[in-house]
Amino acid sequence: MLSGNDKWPDSIQALYEQVTGSSPEAVLSSRPQWAERLAEWVRSATLDEREMARAATWSRLDSGSRSPGELLFLLAHCGELLWPYTEPPRELLQRLIARQEQLVQVLKGEGQGEAVEPLVHQVDGELSKVLSRYLKRHPEALRELVSGVRCTFDGKVLRFNETVELDLKVLLGSEKRLIGRLDQLRALLPHLREGRDKLVGFIRERAARIPWRECRDVLEEKLFQMVASPEGRSELRGFLGCYTNGRGEARWCTRASLLLARNLEEGGALAVIENLSEMLAYFEAPVEGLRGALQALVASIHEDKDLERHRLVADKCWEHLKPEGEPGVALVLLWLEERIFRVALRQGSEDAFERRNRARERVRELPVAEALSWLAEECADLWPRLESERRPGADELAAWRQEVAHRFARKPVLRKAAIEFFLWCAPDAAASEAELVTLSLVKTSTDRRLLRRLGEHPSTRVRFRVRAINAWLAAGPESSPEPATPATLTGALRHLRASGTMTLGGGRTWLRDRDLEELLLGAFSRVERDFSARYPEHFREDEARLVMRLLEDLKHEFESIRSDLSILLSQGQPVPLELDLQYRRTRVPAEGEPAPENPRPAGVELAFVLKVEVDSFLTTKRAVLVLARKLEHRGEWAPNIRLAREQVDEMLGRTESSFCLFLVPPSLRAECWMVPARLVRGLMDAQESLSTVSREGAQRVARSLAQWMTYDLLGLWTGDDRPAVLERTEGSAERGPDFIVEISVRRGGR
Repeated sequence: MLSGNDKWPDSIQALYEQVTGSSPEAVLSSRPQWAERLAEWVRSATLDEREMARAATWSRLDSGSRSPGELLFLLAHCGELLWPYTEPPRELLQRLIARQEQLVQVLKGEGQGEAVEPLVHQVDGELSKVLSRYLKRHPEALRELVSGVRCTFDGKVLRFNETVELDLKVLLGSEKRLIGRLDQLRALLPHLREGRDKLVGFIRERAARIPWRECRDVLEEKLFQMVASPEGRSELRGFLGCYTNGRGEARWCTRASLLLARNLEEGGALAVIENLSEMLAYFEAPVEGLRGALQALVASIHEDKDLERHRLVADKCWEHLKPEGEPGVALVLLWLEERIFRVALRQGSEDAFERRNRARERVRELPVAEALSWLAEECADLWPRLESERRPGADELAAWRQEVAHRFARKPVLRKAAIEFFLWCAPDAAASEAELVTLSLVKTSTDRRLLRRLGEHPSTRVRFRVRAINAWLAAGPESSPEPATPATLTGALRHLRASGTMTLGGGRTWLRDRDLEELLLGAFSRVERDFSARYPEHFREDEARLVMRLLEDLKHEFESIRSDLSILLSQGQPVPLELDLQYRRTRVPAEGEPAPENPRPAGVELAFVLKVEVDSFLTTKRAVLVLARKLEHRGEWAPNIRLAREQVDEMLGRTESSFCLFLVPPSLRAECWMVPARLVRGLMDAQESLSTVSREGAQRVARSLAQWMTYDLLGLWTGDDRPAVLERTEGSAERGPDFIVEISVRRGGR
């Protein structure tokens, strides 16, 4: 704290003594004269004189009793006297406002009430000037400068004590330091009286303009600094609410899960464990925050230690779990509760049975609740025995596996829950039994798709076990005979394969192979889902760029399908199949030349050309015209998609095999919408529109791009083989398509 006897510069000392020695009436009447003298001093003062005046001004405003004339002189001209040459003092605004209130009370007490109101407005303007100047030089000190003062926000301006205003343009400045300054605004959220939602929206809008890759690392460190702080839990929700992209950041989720597991293992601080549990609950699909928290529990639970911290994390998981949507996660939690229950019994905990019953009550509404509770209790009893001297014999384990398969194999929801549970929670000593049970539960192509998806599970144990099972399935059955009762894991797998447990079904298209169709549908769905999920990041790009991004991803997926096909063929697929996708852009500007004018008013036209050859003599070539349009964003997603009716009519005039592809962000599902052009024309007629089609109407009648490509395009349910249409797709026709996508399918001999 500066002392109260700091001297004024000699050039202003006389003016200061004259003002402080005058009565309030004399000060008010002579204000214009000494205000002009002070302005002349400001224009001619040196840097040292200004610094000396700043120190003297703050020393007298900070503490000590002051005369009305002295307070009036200091407050009415604090904008000229308080310059941010050094670090800003804490609670600057609160102390200045306190001095302002003191001056107003003195003047009213001496009968100067008429002069108070204009004087207050002038002082408020000076306080705003001082605050803005300090923040322009020290933006990171916002919270320290305004601490203790009431604050509101109207969408553009922060108001302190309802009178002192701060324009956020002054605080934010250039984008180079925008992240830190937005973080300062976010720190005000808990102290805001009014306009909290507006300030959150303002921060979220500004944060969305920063390229995510540039700010991701900085925000990650700020987030985990909050996690490590005991007071950080109140700020976590606001942080992830302002930076919404962080809710889908898989790296953050993985780091939080690892930190939670380490703190549970080593008995870390309770506040940090609660912060990490709270944080993991905020992550959104496709990032698995809830599974990340459960992975920390599964990896760190041991029956020889106190599990009080594990109870807290399990309670947080129960709060955010919807058992009807995630029966597998509910089964894992029930098994963890059984483990905690047995430890609590040994430790003599009074609420052991109450907690166990409460966990079972959470899933009691499920039709499969009884089966889930039975399996959780069975595994909690059996798996510890496998790691001890009381290990069951081979016959007991075989009977146990048979009982599990009998109870769980009949219902898809139970199979799905049990497959993930066994691969995730079984200890290393029970790995063989878990993999055998898993294989006995895989009955349909849906189960096999689940097994493939588990290859991206947050648990390393699950990923390794899935790879082992898929490697065996890829190798196929061997010719050597096996004994009637398999004695090893490999032998049991061969037995299940040879006995037809893993059956292959018929298809819904001319390919007559359900597994192949599911493989194609899954591959196209991954591309479509990823494109739609990232659409909010790329919607500002033009449609040609967006379409090229989508086609490039489809091309890469076709290449990866070839390796997946080799796995399917090794399992007994009847005939080989060759797939290939190539695309080209018909109008590409040369380097240095402006882009050619698009002859169409809007949108990008594609021509899908499908060539099919079966057994070297059955062939077909057909084309489909597709018009791609994107959904625009102006503050919020537009309710209509712009599309000229004459464009639709023009496409339909060429061929009835015409479709509209709508590029949209995730809505009910993350997908792109394919709608027949004839149906789009009907929608426009129904809503009497010449230039738009409603987003709701298109969504109701649309089919996903993946389903359309699998069952309509490759399934040969659409396409036009007339020479006039095929000639248009050669790329030489005037006003031809912007993109030509060529897909070739060969089956049988070449």
